[in-house]
Amino acid sequence: MTDLLNQLVSFIGENPLLANAVVFLIAMGEALFIIGLFVPSTVVLVGAGTLVGLGKLDPWPIFLWTTFGAIVGDAVSYWIGHVYKDQIKLVWPFSRYRSLVERGEDYFRRHGGKSVFIGRFVPGVKAIVPGIAGMVGMNATRFTIINVTSAIAWAISHLGPGFIAGTAFSALGEISGRLATMLGVFLVLLFVAVMIARWVILIILPLYAGSRERIVGWFARRPDRVSLWLARMFDPKHPRSAGMLASSLLLLISVPVFVALAAAISPDNGLQRADTAIRNLFLGLRTPVGDDIMTFLTMLGDGFVTSITALVVVIYLFARRAWRRGTGFLIAIAGTAIFVPLFKLLVHRSRPIDIYTGADAFSFPSGHATLNTVLYGLIAVLVAHDRSPLVKAGVFSVTVVLVGAIAFSRVYLGAHWTSDVIGGLTFGTAMVAAFAFVFGSIHNEKIGRWALAGLVALTVTAAGGTHVMRNFDRARMMYQPQAPVITLAAGDWVKTGWQELPAQRIELNGERGEPLIVQWAGDPQALARALEPAGYVRAPGWSLTTFTGFLTGQTAPEDLPALPRIQNGHGAELVLIKQDVGEIESARAGRWVLRLWPSAYRIEEEGHEEPVFLGSLIHERILRPLNELSTPRTDQTLPDPGDNPLLSLPDVIIREREDGSPVVLGGKLPD
Repeated sequence: MTDLLNQLVSFIGENPLLANAVVFLIAMGEALFIIGLFVPSTVVLVGAGTLVGLGKLDPWPIFLWTTFGAIVGDAVSYWIGHVYKDQIKLVWPFSRYRSLVERGEDYFRRHGGKSVFIGRFVPGVKAIVPGIAGMVGMNATRFTIINVTSAIAWAISHLGPGFIAGTAFSALGEISGRLATMLGVFLVLLFVAVMIARWVILIILPLYAGSRERIVGWFARRPDRVSLWLARMFDPKHPRSAGMLASSLLLLISVPVFVALAAAISPDNGLQRADTAIRNLFLGLRTPVGDDIMTFLTMLGDGFVTSITALVVVIYLFARRAWRRGTGFLIAIAGTAIFVPLFKLLVHRSRPIDIYTGADAFSFPSGHATLNTVLYGLIAVLVAHDRSPLVKAGVFSVTVVLVGAIAFSRVYLGAHWTSDVIGGLTFGTAMVAAFAFVFGSIHNEKIGRWALAGLVALTVTAAGGTHVMRNFDRARMMYQPQAPVITLAAGDWVKTGWQELPAQRIELNGERGEPLIVQWAGDPQALARALEPAGYVRAPGWSLTTFTGFLTGQTAPEDLPALPRIQNGHGAELVLIKQDVGEIESARAGRWVLRLWPSAYRIEEEGHEEPVFLGSLIHERILRPLNELSTPRTDQTLPDPGDNPLLSLPDVIIREREDGSPVVLGGKLPD
């Protein structure tokens, strides 16, 4: 897959006109009236900036076409507003988003002409303000000047981070491709989490204002006190109704997810298999530099740092006489600190590695993920309370980045299973949502929000820095990669030990795949050489040329690369293909694919160990819909004996499973 991405990057670099057209269309679409709310400009433009930083694109054309697209998009929006005026609120599809148009009008009234410049950088209003400027009759010359200058600044702000990231990734790639890959995965996950938080706050919630009014009206017509209280709290005219609605939805989602995860934990089920596969995947991506980065992040979430930070916040709230919020904060933190170890003892799930004692020796849920979600989530609620949507989005974005980084570090370092971390995040989110719901209507406690934010930042910096400086070396040793290794004596493996190895491939999501019919001890290339007389050759590598073969209806099966398949988190070490002789008559439409993956098992004989690889042999038919595409369709059943060359290899041992299916033991076998 890395080869394919490299080829794709090279293709874009060799076709700059295509890249220029893409950034122009995206920048223009992002600025179109209402439509721009749903155009993912940030993703594309940061990606384009990254390619510039990697040296694959010329910076000046990309910058100019991005700027030009932004100018054209705002100009079109201005023209729409100038022509239709207030009729826009009655014209579909703009009538569907009337509340957003009115919100843009309010924004323009508050900031005047400068809103055209400022609004371009504000999610939720950037695709509305230019149209509003046309509606209110803003001078075209003045608008154009502001439009051009803001477009230049906007293009720099969107392409710049990608350019810096691309330059950094280029340097990291020279050091370690695995480190660059790991950091790329980490940043993508954080970026997605932040974008979801921002979209929910700035775009999704405003779209449901009409539905909320109908629901509130239904509650208001009911006579009981609870319904009347709900109607009053969720009334769109209530300044805190949006926050309480978001809190309610988070509670309704996070609690069932946590309960479902806790109920799904068992020694051998899809969830545990998925956890193991993901752990193995990250084991293959670990590097010394990556380990140092993730150890630093995980230490920021250690109990020493969280305890001091929570204590400082409690003292601060009580000192400001915010009795109710201070008490609620203390109850939430203390309740979480008690709940996590008790639940760990109840579930009794083992960790991936043995690093703690007592209740902390168990795994579900992750204490780091749970406590840091609650701690920083509560702080975010306190700081963002009664603030504008933009400020709320910024505060919660920073919180998501910090908590997400700490949670990701637990999975990367192997300290927790992925489901442990997700369980901790969901329970922590439920606690934060409950706190926000209960205290969202309190408005008479002045806590000095920015003073609190600064105090927290200073405390985390001081406590975290002290903790890292004193204990980093010990923590780095504790989190050293610990790949699971299971050693079998060669004789035991041949007799009965082979049955301990997986019988089916395990997908990354924990689902079972095709049967594993070969266990090979030693060098996989020896198997490749042994199968050459049977017509098996190495599958074509992934490149732009081989990838385009799937888009052509006449591509021969042996010219198509084999689709990537993961076995328990590991990529295939060896991929061989053979044309299906029986299907030559049918437009060369079939092939056999043999894959060999590494496993955790080792075979020992006379003090010498050999790794064991697990393999599958599956048949693929190449379908050609409309004779325009070449799409593989996999048959995951066992091959017939006549189609299985493994059975006729010299010096192999054949064993049978309970269902009668054969398993081939080969490689360096005992005498």
